[in-house]
Amino acid sequence: MERGLSLEGKSLDQLLEKACEELSCLPEDLEISIEEFSQGGIISSKKIKAYFRIKPARVLSERANRAILFLKELFHNADLNIDIKTNLNQARMEVDLILSGEDLRYLLVNGGEPISALEFLTNKIVAKALGVGPKVNLKPEGIDLEGERRFLRALQRAISLVKEDKRPRTLRVKTRREERIVERVLREHPDISYTFEGKGKERKVKLEVKSQA
Repeated sequence: MERGLSLEGKSLDQLLEKACEELSCLPEDLEISIEEFSQGGIISSKKIKAYFRIKPARVLSERANRAILFLKELFHNADLNIDIKTNLNQARMEVDLILSGEDLRYLLVNGGEPISALEFLTNKIVAKALGVGPKVNLKPEGIDLEGERRFLRALQRAISLVKEDKRPRTLRVKTRREERIVERVLREHPDISYTFEGKGKERKVKLEVKSQA
C-alpha cells in the first residue's frame, strides 16, 4: 500500500513539515507533487496543494529491516546458522531476502515447504507492524526453488503415468538437487525403479515398473 497524503496550505515548507509528522519520516524520504498553486491577490491568499509520498526505496528498506529483525531473532533462538542479504527490487516493488549458510538445508526439505511457510509468516509479521505493503520474498541463494517445484510436479505426473499404463517415462535432470528429489520421492514408490542416464545437459532419469521376478 502506498504511503502518501494530499495537503493544502499557504507554504510548501509548512506542508512539508506536516507531511513528515503525519508519515513519520524525514524530508529527504519524500517525493512531492504540486497539485495546485495560486499566488493569491488583494482579496484571496496564497494557496498550495501538494501530494507527498514516501519514496519507494524508503518503503522497501523499512519493510526489509522489519523482516530481517524478525528473521535474525528467529534464527538466533533456533540456533540456525543462516545469513541474510537484501535486494530492494523497485521495478517489482518487492523485497528479496537472499538466504545462505550451512543450516539453510533445514528450510529446503519437502520441496522447500519450510521456507514457504516462513515467508508467509514473515509477511504477516511485517504487515502487522507496518500495514499492508510490498511483499517480502525469501530466496535461497543459488537455488531455483520454483524450478524444483515444477520438476517435482512433473516427476509425480510421470510416476502416475508409469503406474497407469506400465510404459517407461524419462525426465530431464538438470542438477544434483533434482537427482536427490528423485531419490527421495521414489523411496515412497517401491514398485517403480529409476535409472540416471547421460551427463550434463543430456542427463535424464528413466522411470519404469519393476519387473516381477
